[in-house]
Amino acid sequence: MKPQPPPSALYASIRHWPLREPFVISRRVFTENIALEIVLQMGDACGRGESEPHEHDLRVTEAARDAASALDPQVWTHLDPERLNAVLPRSALRTALDCALWDLCAKRAGRRAWELLGLDLDPSMSVPVYETLSLDAPERMAAAAAAARDAPGLKLKLGHADGRDAERLEAVRAAAPGMMLTIDANEGWSPAALRRILPLAARLDVAFIEQPLPAGADEALAEMPRLVPFCADESCLDRSSLPALVGRYQSINVKLDKTGGLTEALHLIAAAGRAGLGHMVGCNGGSSLAQAPALLLTPGALMVDLGVHGLVEDRPHPLAWADHRLSLPAPDLWG
Repeated sequence: MKPQPPPSALYASIRHWPLREPFVISRRVFTENIALEIVLQMGDACGRGESEPHEHDLRVTEAARDAASALDPQVWTHLDPERLNAVLPRSALRTALDCALWDLCAKRAGRRAWELLGLDLDPSMSVPVYETLSLDAPERMAAAAAAARDAPGLKLKLGHADGRDAERLEAVRAAAPGMMLTIDANEGWSPAALRRILPLAARLDVAFIEQPLPAGADEALAEMPRLVPFCADESCLDRSSLPALVGRYQSINVKLDKTGGLTEALHLIAAAGRAGLGHMVGCNGGSSLAQAPALLLTPGALMVDLGVHGLVEDRPHPLAWADHRLSLPAPDLWG
């Protein structure tokens, strides 16, 4: 008699993760993360994944949940993340499902996810994480920078339309002399505004500027003075984005929620390296479950912009956070 496959099930739900304080970027104020959670059950093993469709309203996450619930089990019960990556389009659904599938495969194998991927990671490793300064008045950003002087570096949110970004940058640098400093404009500048601030950024030793112009306006970067390197965020989604970035950017921000999961993120980093682009690791938010797989992307990263200490509450067995460092996830959390 032909052996029967173990029973399988997929459960999709929406989780709300309130923030301790509002988080402000150039185009929005965030008070919570709205995340899609997927749980895969196969026999006695259970895998979990989470995705936070950044800056999308609840209806987008609800649509992803409904699409997940309606999936044909044959989409994932083959237990092959590469096959899943090829079949499903890039989306929040694929992100959560891909990460849940890697977790399930690890649980069934009794091994860690990075071992299955052939990644040489020390289980005791911890990763230095930059402190991100929310967009605010110059004096408040300077106070936040001074309070974060023990961080390995600062990521400064700019891109406000009030014309005070130069003041913000100068105030932060004065409060944190000698610290590694990057800027994230979140598409908030015009080419003219970027040209005006580049000499100041170079003088104040900014390591790189992330997404200075709106996605789709990247061609202007090819003509900019090369005073400070540029890092693509909104302009870099997955491997298909890379050809348009070469010659305009020097690095990319890799986020699981943009790539559509861990599988594509690893391919993206490898392809970027072949194209001569460095990478940093970021996130859209979410709980420790959303960010745990991203820690597998951190070897060789220019900087890491992760962390869940801004959440009011987190999941059981959260990512360990101490002295601005994150540790690899416990097996009870993910992978």
